[in-house]
Amino acid sequence: MAHPQTTIPIDQTPSRYPAMIPPDSPWAELRADRLMKAIGWMIFAYIWRIQDVLPILGKVQLPILVGAISVGFYATSRHPARRARLLKSPLTSLTLLLWGIMLVGVPTSLWAGHSLSFALKSQLLNILFMGLVALSIRSVRDVEWFARVNLYGAMFYATIVNIFFSVGSDGRLSNLVFYDSNDFALVMVTTIPFALFFLRPGNSSRRRAIALAALAMLLIGIVKSGSRGGFIGLIVVLLYVLVRYRSIPSRVRMFAALGGIVLVAALGSDKYWTQISTIAHPEGDYNWTDPVGRKAVWERGLGYVEQHPLVGVGVKAYPIAEGTLSDIGRSLSAQGKGFKWSVAHNSFLETAAELGIPGLIVFVAFFVVAIRTLMRVKPGRRYGPWISTRETAIAQMLVGALVGFAVAGIFVSAEYFSYLYFLLGLVIGFDKILRLRRDAAWAALAATGRPVRLATAPPPAAVPGAALALPSV
Repeated sequence: MAHPQTTIPIDQTPSRYPAMIPPDSPWAELRADRLMKAIGWMIFAYIWRIQDVLPILGKVQLPILVGAISVGFYATSRHPARRARLLKSPLTSLTLLLWGIMLVGVPTSLWAGHSLSFALKSQLLNILFMGLVALSIRSVRDVEWFARVNLYGAMFYATIVNIFFSVGSDGRLSNLVFYDSNDFALVMVTTIPFALFFLRPGNSSRRRAIALAALAMLLIGIVKSGSRGGFIGLIVVLLYVLVRYRSIPSRVRMFAALGGIVLVAALGSDKYWTQISTIAHPEGDYNWTDPVGRKAVWERGLGYVEQHPLVGVGVKAYPIAEGTLSDIGRSLSAQGKGFKWSVAHNSFLETAAELGIPGLIVFVAFFVVAIRTLMRVKPGRRYGPWISTRETAIAQMLVGALVGFAVAGIFVSAEYFSYLYFLLGLVIGFDKILRLRRDAAWAALAATGRPVRLATAPPPAAVPGAALALPSV
């Protein structure tokens, strides 16, 4: 005799069923607690460099201080979704593998002391940051909260830059704190999908107004940066928004894309558009002809990869390779002439040169694994039928951010930016909570004694309050 069908609501969120959900349930959506607020300060310190904008905060070693406070708050947190074992993820393994590759390359590094110091200090802080973000997430609401804090940080930083920093004679922002103009363009491009996420219907008018203002500030910053890599990244992100950001209504996507194009066109000066035009005609640009231009630097970088394919020249040692391994560097040095010991201005090439081919494979895998994980956020066996447009919007937001980072990163040495590890932490935490929610729901159904299976063709999860039939087997 077959059991009758078991029917459960798809949109079983706390706002719909507040009395049914205990605070430690994977369905519960609690307010941000002290751990999350401390990590919020880490976002402002690690990504948006508030201590550089407000020097008084630099005197108290803000990044180290808020990192230590966050670790202390995590140690006293008892929420079951924050257990350390839940950090297990392919992205976590890749991050630790990349760190191991850094350490393996230290003995053969061109600057062993600096490579070791970076691996044991800066990179460990990135790993800690990523881990704390991922572990602290208890619900979908927490992911949204971190996304909002990140957007506020970007708006703050962009506003400061747009008001107090001027464009130089070369048509680019100059004398920036911490980030240079290309770096600045990358972090602005990466944040655009976060602004669009909060323009979705269902957000409060206040939140949508803030997101719109933030989007304007981001676009102004990209134009003022004069970065060609930033411009290419912006175009790719806007195309992604139009074609793939489908959880946002088409009219909103069209408005955002066309509005962005119009704003950039209106703000760009003649000097800006002259510089951007060299993307199509690079022959006359110094990056194409000068020995310290991108083309020459990239060609030399490929040579370093060929010379050191397994362990590279050592993490953060690319400039040393420019001065000591390149023919032009050694020749000018022998003549007593100066030569710019430059970074690669390409995150992928610099990773390959500094960490070898294995390091490049791991770095590329960050994006492949993260984007593949996010693209699987839909109703089905991986996460169950409880996926709505809310979850798919978060997934598509993070995909857009990763795409923007990867594309703009082709023109910037950003492979160790804290922003990347923040994005990876969000992906790990988001995947974690969706799996916890799925397992809790299946366990609850199994406790009824009715064998269940996922229906072959579940109804669209975008319909609030829709129900999914789980027939017996």
